[in-house]
Amino acid sequence: MFKRRQFASLLLLGLWVSSQALGQSDDTSVERDKPQQSPPVTESWLDNWHSNFSESMDYTAQRLDEFFALADSDEHKNARAEGRVRFGWEPRTRDLAAQDFRFRVRVKLPALKDRVDLMLSDDESYDRQDSIRAARDAVNENRDSTTLSLRYQEEQDSPISHRIGAGRRGQLFAKSQYENDYHFTDVLKMDYDAELYYYTRDELGAELGLDFTYLLADEKYLRFNNRYYYRDRFEDWFWRHEVQYLRPLTQESAILYTFVTKGLTKPNHHLNEVYTSARWRTNYLRSWLYFELEPFVLWLRKEDFKPSYGVAMRFEFYYGQQ
Repeated sequence: MFKRRQFASLLLLGLWVSSQALGQSDDTSVERDKPQQSPPVTESWLDNWHSNFSESMDYTAQRLDEFFALADSDEHKNARAEGRVRFGWEPRTRDLAAQDFRFRVRVKLPALKDRVDLMLSDDESYDRQDSIRAARDAVNENRDSTTLSLRYQEEQDSPISHRIGAGRRGQLFAKSQYENDYHFTDVLKMDYDAELYYYTRDELGAELGLDFTYLLADEKYLRFNNRYYYRDRFEDWFWRHEVQYLRPLTQESAILYTFVTKGLTKPNHHLNEVYTSARWRTNYLRSWLYFELEPFVLWLRKEDFKPSYGVAMRFEFYYGQQ
C-alpha cells in the first residue's frame, strides 16, 4: 500500500514536472497556448504558486487534447484540467504513523466534443470521498489504488456514463454507471446510482447507492447514505450505512458530524466496522485551500471492537473549475 502511495505521489509530481519541461522546450508554443495573465502585484507567493500550478496542468491538458484534435482545429486550446490534492496525518491508538495522500485529476477534452474525460485518481470512485484512511481500508482496500481511466458521456448532463481504464492492483476494467436524483420537496432530495463493472482478475462487480438529504434551517442538512458493493470473486456484498449532519459555523467554515457502520453478508450478515467523527473544515485563507481537523473513534472487528481514538489533520487544495 505504501508503495502505491509513493507511486501515486511521484505520478502526480511527474505530470507537473513534465508540463514545465515541455513549456521550456517550446517557448513559442507556450506563449501561444498558455493564458496570458500577469498576477497582480498584491498576490502572494502562495497565489503565484497556485496560478502557475493550474496553468501548468492546463498546458498539459492542451497538449494531450491536441493528440485528438482535427487538422487546422484550435479546440484543444480550450482543454482544462481540474482536481484536488490532499495530504493528511491521521494518528490513532495502535497506529500513530497513519498517513493519507489523496488526489484526483480530470481533464476535459474539447477536441472530442467534451464527451470524453481523462481521469487520474487514487481511488476508482472518482467523485465519492470517504473519511479516514483506516476506515476505507477496513472494508475494501483493493479500491484504494491509483486509477487511470477515460469516461464517456453522450451528453454532458447525461445520467449514463461509461469508463475504461486500469486500476485496482493493475487490472484493466470497464464500467457503466447510471446516476440521477429526485426532489420530493424543496427540502428533501434523493440521489441514486447503480454501477456495473468487470475487472480482468476480480471479474464482475456491481454497486448500488441510495442517499437522502434533508435541508434544515440556516443551511444545515441531514443526510442518510446507503451503499452496497457486490464482489463476484467472493460472491458476497459489502454494505455501508452513514448518517451525516452538517452545521455551518461561518461563511468559511463548517463542522460535519458522521456516524458510519460497515459490514459483509457472508458467511452471514455481520458488522465489521463502526466509526464516528466530527470534522471541522475551513478555507479562511484562500477559496481553493482547505484545512481539516477531525477527531474520531473507530471500532474494528479485527481489533475485537476495542475503541481506537484518533485525530485527522489535513490540508487540501483545488485547482481548475470545480
